[in-house]
Amino acid sequence: MKKLFQRSGVDLLAALLPLIIMLCIVTAEIIRGSMKNESPTISSDFNYGWVTESGAEISAERLPKGRLVISHSLTGTDISDRDLCFKTSNANVRVLFDDKTAYEYRFVPVTPLFGKSYGMRINMVPIPVGASAVTLELEPLYENGSADLSKITIEESGEFLNALYRKELPGFSLCVLLFLYGASMLVIGLMTKGTSDKKTVDFFSLGAFSMLIGIYSSNETCVLQLITERPEVVRFCAALALMFISYFPVSFVASVTHQRGTVCLPILSAMIILNFVLTVTLSMTGVSDVALMLTFSHICIAIAVFMTFFLMRRAIKNKTNDRGFLHTVVIGMSSAMAGAAVDLVRFIAIKNRILGNSLFTRAGVLIFVLLMGMHLMRVRTRLAVEKERSELMETLAYTDGLTGINNRLAFHKKESEIRNEHINCTVVQLDINDLKKVNDEYGHAEGDRRIIDAVSIITESFSEIGTCYRTGGDEFIVIVQQSDETGVKNALAALEEKAAAYNEKNAPPVPMQIAYGYAKYTACEDMLEAAEQLADKRMYEKKKQMKSNNN
Repeated sequence: MKKLFQRSGVDLLAALLPLIIMLCIVTAEIIRGSMKNESPTISSDFNYGWVTESGAEISAERLPKGRLVISHSLTGTDISDRDLCFKTSNANVRVLFDDKTAYEYRFVPVTPLFGKSYGMRINMVPIPVGASAVTLELEPLYENGSADLSKITIEESGEFLNALYRKELPGFSLCVLLFLYGASMLVIGLMTKGTSDKKTVDFFSLGAFSMLIGIYSSNETCVLQLITERPEVVRFCAALALMFISYFPVSFVASVTHQRGTVCLPILSAMIILNFVLTVTLSMTGVSDVALMLTFSHICIAIAVFMTFFLMRRAIKNKTNDRGFLHTVVIGMSSAMAGAAVDLVRFIAIKNRILGNSLFTRAGVLIFVLLMGMHLMRVRTRLAVEKERSELMETLAYTDGLTGINNRLAFHKKESEIRNEHINCTVVQLDINDLKKVNDEYGHAEGDRRIIDAVSIITESFSEIGTCYRTGGDEFIVIVQQSDETGVKNALAALEEKAAAYNEKNAPPVPMQIAYGYAKYTACEDMLEAAEQLADKRMYEKKKQMKSNNN
């Protein structure tokens, strides 16, 4: 265990530093809370002191089910240039001052797909001068449900919004960071998508998971609701994110533990698709609602958690997992759990939380996806190095050391390709005349220069129509993947002209001469070996012709 964590010093520091920051912020909140009473208040808390029609006192934080009318006295409250500000969820609301209607909001869904509720709404109602009492008429949008009412204050609406933004922006910033980080992972995934290597890293699952977490978490922050003024759309997007979010952690773990063929993924996919189809169908027909169907999404998430632990356990048992990945997962999950624990402590110990209910949970999830992303980048870098090394070794294996063109092994590979893919081509055999004489009389260094110069002439002549292979000391084959003889004849004519120009320019003691012969090969009709033999025969005939002409 000691050795395991010694390998992850950087990752451990990356995980602990944000947690230290979390604890510092919590401490600052506690100090701020203890000093709060020393500063003058600019708002009046109206969560308590409400009275029902029957005269019973009630708290706005815990409302009974069904339609409700509650009132609150404004006597003794400074209402000058102030507004009644509050949040509502899942309820239509009507505000009356001294029995006169001042504000009313009734939710009318644009489409049944969004459901019967708008989610959460910020309401700010100017208070008339001289008002002595305020009455709220609340009508739950769900049958047998209760209205959700919170954060009721009397203050200037601008101050209310500023306080709300100050509280929610840190959490919303984390949501944006999660979304952008996930988008960057998807971009990296697209960059590696083209490879056929089975070891490629699954950036898509981590990226999609991070983006969906960001989308879902943003619903809690109120920022998007304030910006868009369409809380029902924000809530619907969050419900969709929650619906699909369960698939990607399982897909990610299956990928990094080399279990892509697991039956867990198709089972989970079928459940998610069924959940989506049922939700859309029942919502559009009015039978149910997106919010009421969230239970099925929660079930999928619970099953996904079980599948994730199952895949991890099987990977450990089969010893197919990367120990570095395992310790990264442990640290990342510990960060997420620590964030959730900090939020739980804040929820119990700190009544007025300036950073939202689940800020540190989101921070912990962010640390988790960051650590997993760091691991994936390390794996991607290693695979890239291995691939580059493999390509280099393949290049060296198929390249002639002297001339830099394809060697005999590469030619045999090309032969297999021609046979397997039934490629029509023309085989051109070439041979350097009198190379032995050059080696014997002027040395092998001069012979090597003659080979290099001959290769330059051959490759320049056939550069537009074929590929040249060195198959022996002074023997070459060009494969022309076309059946038209005109291109081959033009290339051979160019070869003779270049050889003549070489002799005229350099005046070598042994003139440069390259013998050649070619033959067509038709797939599924001829034998490739027969075409090669015919081209070789014609090349030797050309060689004899050249020697007789010289004599």
